[in-house]
Amino acid sequence: MTSVRNTEVLGINFTSKYLPRPLMEAINRFLLWHWSFHRFNAIYSQLPPCEPADFSRTFLDAMRVHVEFAGRPIDTIPATGPLIAVANHPFGMIEGLAIDVLLLSRRPDVAQMSFYLLSAIPELQNRWIFVDPLRSRSRRQINVRAWRQSFQLLARGGTLAIFPAGRAARFQWRRLSIADRPWSPHIAVLARRTGAAVLPVYFHGRNGWSFQLAGMFCPPLQNLLLVGEFTNKRGYTLRATIGRLIQPGELSRFTTDEEATRFLRQRTELLART
Repeated sequence: MTSVRNTEVLGINFTSKYLPRPLMEAINRFLLWHWSFHRFNAIYSQLPPCEPADFSRTFLDAMRVHVEFAGRPIDTIPATGPLIAVANHPFGMIEGLAIDVLLLSRRPDVAQMSFYLLSAIPELQNRWIFVDPLRSRSRRQINVRAWRQSFQLLARGGTLAIFPAGRAARFQWRRLSIADRPWSPHIAVLARRTGAAVLPVYFHGRNGWSFQLAGMFCPPLQNLLLVGEFTNKRGYTLRATIGRLIQPGELSRFTTDEEATRFLRQRTELLART
């Protein structure tokens, strides 16, 4: 249980060999403020002590975020057996805490595949599985380890929450709307090879237009804006719809993992109508 919390659990560390250290420290402090990292750290540092499994609920409560689940009843989520929960990714952070709370209400063996920067949070370090959605060469081993951990978790009957788009939804010129990025076919690989049932969950809403504009003109900037999009959700009501459980046999009829993944995405996005 955490008793003394880090007041700067999430940070920024831009460096330059051309600028003096005091100036770089001042720039980093400004960026922490400008991109709302200081707000996240302030909320985190004031959280009451909690067990790692209670962290997501504790953080949402501290932000006065209320999560409303519609669709299938929560008690229809199986309490045992390998389970993958797949969801769209409209916001980038808050839905990760929400799906964590949802699954932990039914079973104790829950992990989530998430952006590696969140591994800085002590309560998540040993519970979640971290990946680099940008797939940079220098962090390739992170993703290899993450997929191995995921297979091992499901092989022992555990629960894995995944946002197959990898990053938050953004404005798509071809669709002229805000939508998820392409879903990774690795999700279908996991489900088909482990015999896991799949639970689709749809989160309603989207990030603001400043976030969308950043994605149009400077996509890497979106990752930094996610923290601000998260902290501005104080007092927010997050709506989500739980879909019908997809049994392992339903995915076996698809010839390729890409086809199976399209099916999973379609089943998830159909929940937007409810």
